[in-house]
Amino acid sequence: MAERIDIGIDGGGSGCRVVVSCGTRMARAEGGPANVATDPAAAEAAIRGALLDALGQMSLSLDDMQTARIVAGLAGCRLPGLADTFAMRLPFLAHVVDDSVTALEGAFGGAQGTLIGLGTGSFCIRHDARGITHQGGWGFALGDEGSAASLGRIALSELLRIEDGRLPKWSDDPLIDRLQAAVGVHPVLFARDAGPEDFAALAPLVVDCDSPWAEDLIHYRVYAEILTALRQIGHPEGAAWAMTGGFAAALKPRWAHSMQAGLQDPLGSPLDGALAMARALP
Repeated sequence: MAERIDIGIDGGGSGCRVVVSCGTRMARAEGGPANVATDPAAAEAAIRGALLDALGQMSLSLDDMQTARIVAGLAGCRLPGLADTFAMRLPFLAHVVDDSVTALEGAFGGAQGTLIGLGTGSFCIRHDARGITHQGGWGFALGDEGSAASLGRIALSELLRIEDGRLPKWSDDPLIDRLQAAVGVHPVLFARDAGPEDFAALAPLVVDCDSPWAEDLIHYRVYAEILTALRQIGHPEGAAWAMTGGFAAALKPRWAHSMQAGLQDPLGSPLDGALAMARALP
């Protein structure tokens, strides 16, 4: 009997990751952005390319995928019907879910807890006696509060207000020059052509700047959104919760003491969660 093949796929606005497990062997590969709501064709191409890379490392091909167990956690799949629609695009049979679901599995290994995802976008998801409760994750245009893209957009919006003289208290803040240099053109022209990933690229400038305006942005535009999300999803004070995503990792050294209660490192990554879910399939 051929060895069983289990595959986990994690895809978001900044890139996708694939892990292939076959017996004692394992291979990983990365690809381009894979948000199925904003660009399903690009997501499919990125996933296919990364998967072929990982399969090639193990001398496997798409022909070996007929009996593989595959779980893909992809950004944008909270939209009704989108997971099933995208699954039909793939040249192999896969169980497609929103990336928050695989992230939750990876973070707690099936145990109860609350997970905040902060990357280019954001989401909040909790597993408890009620089952799985999911909030947020509705994308840059209508949601993604507290995310890197949201912080970058808000920072530019406030930059214009500072230049108008409407926020005089930040008029000499060093973050102004950093943002202006990064944008390179007028913020309105930047925003005209920018996508979520472009706004997200501005967030590290805020996080790395030791200034009053940067601190205000992080406190009221990120920390406050996290605390609100925890409260609204029914997270008990002091209970276990974790954070995932590149923006969360960047913020970790700055976490306020008041937010530490119950905060723990995720047991694993969203990719680990996708692989665990694949291995649990019959």
